[in-house]
Amino acid sequence: MSISEAEIANQPVVLPPPAIRVRLAGPRDCEALCELLDRPEYAHEQVMTWLQTPGTTLLVAQSEIGILGVAVLLTRIIPRPDAGMHKVVEVDNLVVRADQRGKRIGRRLLAAVVEWSRQRRAAQVEVCVGDVNRDARRFYESFGFAHAVDRLVLAA
Repeated sequence: MSISEAEIANQPVVLPPPAIRVRLAGPRDCEALCELLDRPEYAHEQVMTWLQTPGTTLLVAQSEIGILGVAVLLTRIIPRPDAGMHKVVEVDNLVVRADQRGKRIGRRLLAAVVEWSRQRRAAQVEVCVGDVNRDARRFYESFGFAHAVDRLVLAA
């Protein structure tokens, strides 16, 4: 064995990211989607509500090992000051399977969200991230999302 072969042999093996395709979710994906959420035993009703609610779209990232992540999108039509309207897509939830995080799956899924939104002529893509969720905030900012303050909130 040569010195260069020994140096290569001691390096950690870096596997390429899995081949991922992003597609629309459907009812047949319910069980896999439930497993992505924090409390899978209570998630079935939530997932079915998402799937059945007009204006709500679920995009899933899938590979040969199954569903790796989901983006829950809410589409709204907002009036503009000039009396026109524009479409806004809000990322309500974006989750990647815990054992698949750090493999850029979330970025691939978010890129698909942006492309899906552009194809539907949305004026913007929004996400609401609390101040305490710093990792999520960094993730979205690294993708190009910018802080905007234009929403007032009142608890019901």
